[in-house]
Amino acid sequence: MARKEFITEWFSLALDLRHSCLSLVVETQLQTARSLEESPDLFAALLFCRTLTNFKGAIILLQQDLIIEAQTLQRSCFENSLWLRRLSHEGAEFAKAISDDGLFNEGSFAKLLMSAVTDEITREQCNEHIDLGKGHKRVDTKGPQTFDGATEDYTEFRRLSLSAAHPSSTSLLRHLINNPETGKFEIVVEVPEDDREIITNIFFTITAMMNTLNSFIECVSLTNGEKIRNEFAARIVSLATETGL
Repeated sequence: MARKEFITEWFSLALDLRHSCLSLVVETQLQTARSLEESPDLFAALLFCRTLTNFKGAIILLQQDLIIEAQTLQRSCFENSLWLRRLSHEGAEFAKAISDDGLFNEGSFAKLLMSAVTDEITREQCNEHIDLGKGHKRVDTKGPQTFDGATEDYTEFRRLSLSAAHPSSTSLLRHLINNPETGKFEIVVEVPEDDREIITNIFFTITAMMNTLNSFIECVSLTNGEKIRNEFAARIVSLATETGL
């Protein structure tokens, strides 16, 4: 099979995976009356939804050959996977950590705004957020590395931070290419890629989605969850073998 045909197969698999994951969202039954700190299943569903939109965005960008932009969303998928894995292992304890993280960040942002705020109503609102954020802390993205797959997900998260998400020299220098005809370096706006790089990035984006799916199934009881996961795992292994990844 020609490499272009393999690309088409990978994109088809990605779209099928997203469609099947969307069906699981519809299937999910959640209790929303409890506080967020007592709702690991709710946070799991929200993280899963967030991953589905990140995943869709990454695939669309890959279809448009925007490799760096796709990798920034691929990074988000791996970060979501890290958080969801912790939810599946730590339950309400990590749900509280997510809640604390939000309060801490809102409080920190309110402190940043205070120097520019003059009206009393807004200052009072900022002070409320600052008070709510006291005693809380941010979630450590790295987290425990003892959970199966956590080290690999964090490694990908860091690699994509370096090579795409942050304006590091590593990512910026991808916009500088050597023209083989002139032997001179030229600046390009859209980073060039080859078919193999596209396939590899589709594969890793799908991997992040599958890891998130696996943790979601562990967090929330789903009738068809394991069936869908196992069917797509088999398709991925088969296509990866054909592609030579």
